[in-house]
Amino acid sequence: MARWDEILSIPVQNPPTLEFSASDIVWSKVGGWRDNLDRLALIPFARVDDFVRGEPANKDCPTRFHVEARRRRPPQTSYKQKVDGILEYILYWCSFGPDDHRKGGIVRPSRTTYVPKKKNAGRPNTKRGYTCHFIVKRLISEPSVALIIYNQDKHVDKKGLPCHGPQDKKAEGTHAMFAPYISEDLRLRVLSLLYVGVSVETIMQRHNESVERQGGPCNRDDLLTHRYVRRQEKSIRCSTFELDTDDAVSINMWVESHLNQVFFFEDFSDSEPFTLGIQTEWQLQQMIRFGNRSLVASDSRFGTNKLKYPVHSLVVFNSDNKAIPVAWIITPRFANADAHRRMRALYNRVRTKDPSWKLAGFIVDHPLTDILTIRDVFQCSVLTSFWRVRHAWLKNRIKRCMETELRVQISKWLGQTVYDICRGQATVGLFEVLMEDFLDGSSFMDYFKATWELDYCNKNSSTGKPRDMCSNGILPQPTESQAFE
Repeated sequence: MARWDEILSIPVQNPPTLEFSASDIVWSKVGGWRDNLDRLALIPFARVDDFVRGEPANKDCPTRFHVEARRRRPPQTSYKQKVDGILEYILYWCSFGPDDHRKGGIVRPSRTTYVPKKKNAGRPNTKRGYTCHFIVKRLISEPSVALIIYNQDKHVDKKGLPCHGPQDKKAEGTHAMFAPYISEDLRLRVLSLLYVGVSVETIMQRHNESVERQGGPCNRDDLLTHRYVRRQEKSIRCSTFELDTDDAVSINMWVESHLNQVFFFEDFSDSEPFTLGIQTEWQLQQMIRFGNRSLVASDSRFGTNKLKYPVHSLVVFNSDNKAIPVAWIITPRFANADAHRRMRALYNRVRTKDPSWKLAGFIVDHPLTDILTIRDVFQCSVLTSFWRVRHAWLKNRIKRCMETELRVQISKWLGQTVYDICRGQATVGLFEVLMEDFLDGSSFMDYFKATWELDYCNKNSSTGKPRDMCSNGILPQPTESQAFE
């Protein structure tokens, strides 16, 4: 018990970088099995994947870790609250081991079905008896924390010799000189090109030209093969998005197989609408990178006319001011009771990766957006995308006003009114004057009053007077252009 008291007293470390390695952690040594000292550290369990991705990034011995063994308690299983109880056990091993497929190498009895290939390249060079491995344990007493045991951290085989990378002279001319697999960034780039219709031959031609310009391969990504790209293309062609004829069953099957990409899910029910929040690991990294101390914008226009469940996108802007989608929310109504829960789930997901992450502003483009929820969750100012507001007004003016001259007059009045309000030279009372002056456009004015004066203001204010509601709902939200002045 004294050993576990010592382990649980170790501070939980959460490095600020998106990915981190063993060199970024302070390790503690605690007495272990057979009087050996275990090299231990505690990190948040949600950041185990960040450690697994960051640890192989070693220039001297580039590698990749895979799950060699895993044990997990089923959620429905009852268990005692023991200090040394384990909810999950994961053994990560370097992909160049533990078996040794080289000549004279040792292969475990359970892996003797392997048949060596004739060529001295390919799979045999990815199994070279590498001993480096670490263990991750999720404890019953601290489910949110991962215990990492990292005793075998040397990049050597059982003889103590380097077995891959530039330090291994026998690896020259083989894939063992580099990491065993291409990087995630290159894999995503290849998939994106295939999805938009770029042919395999074009992808390989561009890749080979790039490698030639740099003077030959210098990392694993430079060894991209035609066979790999062709295999990715085949997987796309053979994939099916309708997993079941019943949509509800199909969605549940997809969610269960992509749990790490779903930050919020509300199934079909009589009380609440269906909601699905999706964010990939790459999108999460982009949100942390470009959203910190910067802006996030909402795009609620995609699929509103054609889809029963529109796709609401959240985007950030890179250094070239190009929009990058960092999350998707699929729901029939973006403004509903679940708005706070899904926004909080997204915020907590980002803060788990980077506790220092903070948003500077949130740009909205829909009158029904729950602005108070956004302010409460993200603790930032809320801006209005006036371009989208003008687009909605224009669309409804054309639809509801038959006379061209009337449309022009209303457009001028709306533009001048918003300009004066945003500059602090007028109040929202001008909108009431606008409605009285344009009685001939009653159809548009009814739409404007119902959608913008009532819904937009009422849903984003806690006061009771209509004038105060509009003041609190519109004036604290400058237009998007003002944010950059």
